Amino acid sequence: MRRPLPSSVGFPVEWRAAWLVFCIGLASFFAAAESLSTQVEASPVLEGRALLGDTVLTRGTVVLHSNATQGEIDSTALAGDGSFQFRLPNVPDPERGDVFLASILHDGVTYFGPWITTANQLDSAYAIQAYDTAMAAAEGADLRMEIRTVFIESVDEAWRVTDVFQLVNDGGRTLVAREEGAVWRYPLAAGVTDLTVGESELSLEDIALQEGDLVLRAPMSPGGRMFVFRYRMDDVFTPIPTPGAIEQFDVLIREPAPPLDVEGLSLHSSVELEAGSTYRRYTGASVEQPSVRLVAAEVPFQPPVEWVAVIIACLLAGMGLYALRGTGLSWATVKRAPPAVDRHGLLVDVARLDVAFEARAKPSAAERTRYDQNRADLLRQIREIP
Repeated sequence: MRRPLPSSVGFPVEWRAAWLVFCIGLASFFAAAESLSTQVEASPVLEGRALLGDTVLTRGTVVLHSNATQGEIDSTALAGDGSFQFRLPNVPDPERGDVFLASILHDGVTYFGPWITTANQLDSAYAIQAYDTAMAAAEGADLRMEIRTVFIESVDEAWRVTDVFQLVNDGGRTLVAREEGAVWRYPLAAGVTDLTVGESELSLEDIALQEGDLVLRAPMSPGGRMFVFRYRMDDVFTPIPTPGAIEQFDVLIREPAPPLDVEGLSLHSSVELEAGSTYRRYTGASVEQPSVRLVAAEVPFQPPVEWVAVIIACLLAGMGLYALRGTGLSWATVKRAPPAVDRHGLLVDVARLDVAFEARAKPSAAERTRYDQNRADLLRQIREIP
């Protein structure tokens, strides 16, 4: 006689059937409960903590901001453990372009937390990072320059320059300017005019052009920070001052432009920031020289068109013969490694984002929110690269 399976020993058939029905019902119950839980609307409550360096900030007033109104919409005092809580007017809706964020004033400097633009962000830990302050030297602090990228384009018989600095405060305190002093000072090319601030949190009150120097008065907290400035130059052949050390320096010249070279840097490649917007890129690492200078370059020899056609035909024929050699290697199977994510690539992405946004005549609130959020995410990635 065939013996029953061990799993069925001692259990009548009708019991096993009843147990199966029970398990199916229980699974359906939990599935329904999970479905209901996912349909529960998120609570519009922002809970966070204010930090002071590596500890918590125990005193101060936290202010809640929204892009829907000008100024603060609520405020609350910090608890003894640095925590705070706000009830938002509504759950943030990306379709409406909702943005909420909190800030705190410490030692005369306002520190902001990250943007809240979606409901699921309310479930994550929200933190505002603050620091104690220190006075910068009267002539400005010696900040480390990780990246400098200069975009140059010809406009109305002059040259428009977008100068991007990625600076690092390696100390543990926020640097603030003395009265009539600067947090950071840096020389620009001679003859610079129309200095303005690019897309950033800076205002015109934070910068000045004094005796050819760019003067930055905005507080500089520990870590990296990117600053974007725009100005005009009448003479593109004017030397560009580069005092101190620059870990990565790039000059990008927009096409069409006359044949140019950049002394002190190497021609690397062309970069397309958007469709129809191509820049020649000159680059250098660990640049330590007083200045770089644009100089007129000789036009390289260009063979006649018919010779170019012959050369291309020969190259294509050679490639076809190589693919038919039976070695198992063909051009179609060669794969390029994905490009490495580096500071320059991210910086170019920021510039591409700025160019595309500025091309919009009247961006909507949702478009500006997406632009600001994408830009902040790129800047965060730049800061996180070791």
